[in-house]
Amino acid sequence: MKLIWLVVAILFAVAELMTTTLTLIWFSIGAVILIFLSSIIDSVLIQIAIFAIISTLMLIIATQKFIKQDKNYKYDTNLQAIINKKGIVKETIYPNQVGIVIIEGESWSAISYNNEKIDKGSMVEILKIEGVKVVVKKID
Repeated sequence: MKLIWLVVAILFAVAELMTTTLTLIWFSIGAVILIFLSSIIDSVLIQIAIFAIISTLMLIIATQKFIKQDKNYKYDTNLQAIINKKGIVKETIYPNQVGIVIIEGESWSAISYNNEKIDKGSMVEILKIEGVKVVVKKID
């Protein structure tokens, strides 16, 4: 019976390698546990029941833990990553008009924070993002 549980563990492990969900690994671990338990439990039905219970419990507990961790994780996207960065004005930003700012080699549409004119070549700091535009202020 140990050999059968080893084969089951390997099959679930190989199947897990073909997915990205981390669900089948718990069944593989459950089968490994049954390799040891099969030496003290003779009934195949009891072994299968224990395998199902252990694997399902591990799956539920792990899933809940990952979901809880994921809720607390703040994802950094390109947008959040540029806040507080410095840039150079490529096209003058006039009051209530859009200009262009170069931030880390990328062109961004920009408006000024205080509706002030910011001349071409000026250094600016990115304060926030509004829609598809960055809001900047001139650095003296």
